[in-house]
Amino acid sequence: MIKKSLLITSLFSVFLCGILIFFSDSTGPQEGNPESITGLWKSRDQKSDKPRSLVAVYEYQGTYYGRMLATYDDNGKIQDTILEQKDRAKGIVGHPPYCGMDFVYNVKKEKDSDRYAGKIVDPQEGEVYKVKLWRKGEDLIVRGELWIFGKNMPWHPASKNDLPKGFSMGEIKEFVPVVPQTL
Repeated sequence: MIKKSLLITSLFSVFLCGILIFFSDSTGPQEGNPESITGLWKSRDQKSDKPRSLVAVYEYQGTYYGRMLATYDDNGKIQDTILEQKDRAKGIVGHPPYCGMDFVYNVKKEKDSDRYAGKIVDPQEGEVYKVKLWRKGEDLIVRGELWIFGKNMPWHPASKNDLPKGFSMGEIKEFVPVVPQTL
């Protein structure tokens, strides 16, 4: 009798988990494709492990872009969003806000590889670097490169729950890129 009850409880738990997964509100990495770089990602400070920004990576006409949606302050609270743009990119023509900027751009899948390559800009300094992106487990690895030197930064999957209450970013797949021009 106990075994039968345990079996029924286990089956119910599996069914409930399946329902929760099916109805979850996630915009993290594209479901069903473990190699996809599109979705909502959270970057973290490598020293403190505190969140730094929320980035939407999206595809537009066969090319990928990364748009800053929000930034965090030193206490891990949302500081700036595309709805309340405060901080400005001093290294970009016109000093546009950080949030809403496509700071990763012209990214294409490398032939015969699971990696993507393009450009990334440091909005503060206006410096443009080569960028490579690839999936490692659930994370997106973002590698900024200058000549032969580079640095890998893991971006972790994020969801709409990471966005501030009332924040509506629209559909990522409907974004149209605007490539920043450096000074």
